[in-house]
Amino acid sequence: MKATLGILFLFLTLCVFFLETPHVFAEALNESPATLDAVVVTAEKKDLSFQTGDVDTEQTPAFFSVISKEQFEGKMEDLSEVIERETGIQVRQSGGLGSFSSVSLRGSSGEQVMVFLDGILLNDASGGGVDLSNIALSDVEAIEIYRGITPVNFGKASIGGVVNIRTHRSKKGLNASASSGYGSFNTRKISGFVNQQLEKWSYLISADYMDADNDFEMSNDNGTEYNTTDDRYEKRNNAQVDQSNVLAKLGYDFTDFVRIEFMNQWFSKDQNLPSWNNRRTTKTNFDTRRNIATLKLTADDVGALHLNTQTRLDYSWKEEKYDDSQGHIGMDEQLSAYTTGRYGLNFFAEWLSDLNALSLTLDAQHETYKSEDLLKVKNPSDSSRLSFNLGLQDSMTLLGEKLIITPAIRYTFIKDELESDTSRYGLPLEGISRNENYLSPQIGLKYRFFHWLTFKSNLARYVREPSFFELFGDRGLFLPNFDLEAEEGINYDAGFEIAWQPSDAWLERFSFKAVYFGNTVDNRIVRTYSNSRGTGKSENIPESTIDGFELGFNLDILKYFSLMTNATWQDTKNGDDTPGNNAKGKDLAGHFKEAYMGRFEGRYGGFKAYAEYIREKGLYYDTPNLLKAGDKEEINAGFSWLFRSFLLSFEAKNMGDDQYEEFNGYPLPGRSYFVSLKYSF
Repeated sequence: MKATLGILFLFLTLCVFFLETPHVFAEALNESPATLDAVVVTAEKKDLSFQTGDVDTEQTPAFFSVISKEQFEGKMEDLSEVIERETGIQVRQSGGLGSFSSVSLRGSSGEQVMVFLDGILLNDASGGGVDLSNIALSDVEAIEIYRGITPVNFGKASIGGVVNIRTHRSKKGLNASASSGYGSFNTRKISGFVNQQLEKWSYLISADYMDADNDFEMSNDNGTEYNTTDDRYEKRNNAQVDQSNVLAKLGYDFTDFVRIEFMNQWFSKDQNLPSWNNRRTTKTNFDTRRNIATLKLTADDVGALHLNTQTRLDYSWKEEKYDDSQGHIGMDEQLSAYTTGRYGLNFFAEWLSDLNALSLTLDAQHETYKSEDLLKVKNPSDSSRLSFNLGLQDSMTLLGEKLIITPAIRYTFIKDELESDTSRYGLPLEGISRNENYLSPQIGLKYRFFHWLTFKSNLARYVREPSFFELFGDRGLFLPNFDLEAEEGINYDAGFEIAWQPSDAWLERFSFKAVYFGNTVDNRIVRTYSNSRGTGKSENIPESTIDGFELGFNLDILKYFSLMTNATWQDTKNGDDTPGNNAKGKDLAGHFKEAYMGRFEGRYGGFKAYAEYIREKGLYYDTPNLLKAGDKEEINAGFSWLFRSFLLSFEAKNMGDDQYEEFNGYPLPGRSYFVSLKYSF
C-alpha cells in the first residue's frame, strides 16, 4: 500500500508541471535560449577536472553527494568512515581499519549497490557486494554518491544506487607529496604521490601501505549472554591486517580534444579473521590480490554534431584465498581459492544542443569465475557471465532553463553458464545455461523555482540478476538454486534543496534539503539455512518495502565556522508470507531505523578543528527480529594545522568508548587516537 501511494505521489509531482496553461510553454518556446556550444563547454569542464563520461551534476535530477579529497586528506581513515557521514548511507564494518565493510543506500542490501572505480564496475558476478576496505583512500580525488536513480553514464543500473570512486587526475605542472601516520592498535600508514604534466605527456603515481594489529580491547561473554560470571575484557585476537596499493597513469594529448590514457591499479591485502568467540588459537586468514588495467580514449568535438565521446577497454583480475583449514570459524575445514577475470568494453557519447543533452552508453563485459576447494579432490565447476547494456538518456531543458526533464532507458542482456562436471559422488552433472534480458526505464525532473530553491523527483525500475553464489552454490555448504528469479525493484523519491548565499557579512552560505524516498523489491533474494543438514540456500521472497525521509542542513558562518547536520528515518518491511514463516511484517535485518550526524568545524588561517556526533538505532541482526543491536553512539574530534608545506593532523575516534557491533559478535574498536604528517613538494 505504501509503495502504491508513493508511486502515485511521485506521478502527480511529475505531471503538475505539464498541467500549466499553454501560454507558459508558448512563452518558453519563443524565448531565445542560451547557446550551448559543445566546444566551449568541453574546454570549461576540463579546467574543472570534469571529463567526458562524468555525470553533469548541474543537469542530473538525482539526489547526490560529492565528497572531495579535502574532506579526508591527511587523515587515518578508510572509505567506509568517510561516506557513512552522508545522508541515507549505512556502512557495516566487521572490525577496525582494513576489515570487511559493506555499504547500503536507503535501506538496500550491499549486493543492490553498484560501486564503480572511475566508471569501472567493482561488483563481481560471483556476488557478495563490494568490500569498501579494498579501495585505498590515497588514490581518491572525489567520491560521488547517487541515491536511488542511476545516471545513464554508468553502464550498470542499480536498485540501491551508485557509489563512484574517482581517482586522481593529472594536473598542470609538478605535484608531489609524502605522508605517514601512526595510531592506536599499532596502526601504521605511509603514502606517496607524484604527478607531472608536460606539453603532451603526463604521468601520475600514487602508492600507499597500511598495517594494523587491530588488537583493541573487547568484552567477551563467551556465548553466554545471560550468565555474567564468565564475562571478561580481553584483546581482539587474530585481527591483523596489512595492505598495499599502487596506482599508475600515463596520458598523451594528441590535440586539445583528443587524449589517450593508460591506467593500472594493483591492490594487495593479507587479513587475519578473528573467530566469533575470540579464540586465541584461531589461524584463519583471507588474502586478496587485485589488478585493474584500463586504456581510455577521449575524443571531443567529433563530427558535424560536435559529439563528445569516451571509449574504454579494461581488464580486471582478482584472486582471493580463504584459509580456515583448522575449522576455527566455519562449520568445516576450508581452504579455498577464488579467481575472477573480466574483460570490459565501454563507449559513451553525448550530444549537446540548445535544449538537450543526449547521452548514449554501450557496455559489454565477459566475466569468468573459478572456485577451487584445495582440500577436496574435486572442485566446483567454473562459471561465466556475458553481459551487454545499452542505455539512452535525454536531458531536456524547458521554461527558460528552469525545468529539466530527464527520461532514460536501459536494455540489459545477460547469459550465465555453468560448465558440465561430475559430482563428488561420481555422478555426471549437466552444464547450466541461463539467458535473461530486461528493460529498465527511469524518469527524473528538476525544477528551479528560484535561484536558491530547486525541486527534484525521480521514478525508476531496476533489476538485479542472481549472482553465481546464489545460483550455483559453493563448496557444498550452499546448495544451488537454478530457479532463482531476478530481483525487480522500483525506486521513487521527491524533495527540494535550498542553496542560499546571502550578502550578509556574517552568513556566508545556507543549504537545506528534505527528501521522501521509497523502494519496493519483488523476488528479493535471501539465504535460508537447514538446521538438520547445516547447509544454506538462496531463495526468493515476495515483496519487501522501504520508505523514509532524508534531511540535511549546512551553515557557514563568517569565514571561520561551519555546522553540518543530517538525519535519516527509514521503515523497512519484509513481505515473506511463506507458510510457517514468522518474518512477514518484520524489519529487514541489518538496517537501522534512525540515523543522525552533527559536525561543527572551526578554522583560522591554517588551523582547523572539528567535533562530530554520529548515532544509529533500530537495527536487528536476524530476520525474525529476535536479536536487536544496541544503539550506536560515536563522538569524534580532531584538528589539523597547515604550516607552509606541512600538514599535521590529529584524530580522536569514538571518544565515548562505545563498543558497537554492526555484525553480531564482531565489535568495532573503542576509543582510539591517530596522528599523521603530510609534506607537499
